Amino acid sequence: MEPDYSLWLTLNDKSYLCIRPFLLSYDVLKKVLILMLLFCSFCDVIFAQDVHFTQWMHAPHTYSPSSIGDFDGEYRFHGNYRNQWSSVTVPFVTFASMAESNIGFKNIKNIAFSGGIIYDVTGDSKFSTTHINLGSGYKLPFIPDSLGNIRLGIQPTITQKKIDLDALRFDNQYNGFFYDGNLSSGEVLPRLSRWYFDFAVGIQYDLQLTESLKLRTAIAGYNLLSPKQSFFNNNNIRLDRRLSWQIDGEYKLNEKILLKPGVQISKQGDYYAVNFGSLVRYDMSKSEYFKQAFFAGVYFRTVDSGDLIVGMDYDRWKVGLSYDINYSGLVPASNYRGGIELAVIYIIPVPNRRPKYKVCPDY
Repeated sequence: MEPDYSLWLTLNDKSYLCIRPFLLSYDVLKKVLILMLLFCSFCDVIFAQDVHFTQWMHAPHTYSPSSIGDFDGEYRFHGNYRNQWSSVTVPFVTFASMAESNIGFKNIKNIAFSGGIIYDVTGDSKFSTTHINLGSGYKLPFIPDSLGNIRLGIQPTITQKKIDLDALRFDNQYNGFFYDGNLSSGEVLPRLSRWYFDFAVGIQYDLQLTESLKLRTAIAGYNLLSPKQSFFNNNNIRLDRRLSWQIDGEYKLNEKILLKPGVQISKQGDYYAVNFGSLVRYDMSKSEYFKQAFFAGVYFRTVDSGDLIVGMDYDRWKVGLSYDINYSGLVPASNYRGGIELAVIYIIPVPNRRPKYKVCPDY
């Protein structure tokens, strides 16, 4: 029979639930559980797919706003680039960048802020999607002995979707002998672009189980307002909400080798994606003050692709490069070639601030 590690403690007239090795107040526990239940219920009732990256672990702002501020430093900068299906058609190209600050306010600790942009362009029509977002993350304050953390995040977003009909060719532009771009296409859309406001929310929990094992899980909901999408002003066509869930961990085999497995699941309307795999990180640092490490691994996207990932940690920089090997039903056209992706992260650490003191003169 396993021992029960749960017990209730009363400190300063407040009740606390202790679950090895996590400790939080009953009121906070109740609020967090209610929040997660409501959140899951709201996101599960959902009826185009969002931008995604193979290196989701190196693009945290795309899977949960709760990751805002979840780093060791004052500032963090992200850059992501993806080029997909260039062997099949006009490439699908995605750029993303984001900046985060952990400085916060003097009166409010554990709060972080972010700002970012995502630009995606696809196909012959140069159909583009531009997201401009701001965000904030907050780490719930627990008592010092706790080894677990809960983070909350919110990310409001302004989006533009745009199509370029001039980049397309239509039957009406054939004059009987050849294509004539000066002829009218005969195609009329009520609008060629659409702007809308939306937001995402997320919650994250991480736990240091032992000196060698750390776990983290997060759940988030995107497109919560289900904004209108139609270029024909059909109000019944809306963007599906997206539910994103991931769990990953770090397991230290020895002083040099670190395993980093993970699973990421997204569901949007009738579509879903499951990514799973692991990275292996080898520490080559000669000094604790100058980080150098190499990492490599394999991830799989179910019924779609196998993804090879390699990269390097060099001081404050992290660079990751990946390539998708396609094995879906598109193989006859793709010939197993998917997409290439680059991720770059730069962190500015917290400066060492010396205590203020007065210099006493020598006599």
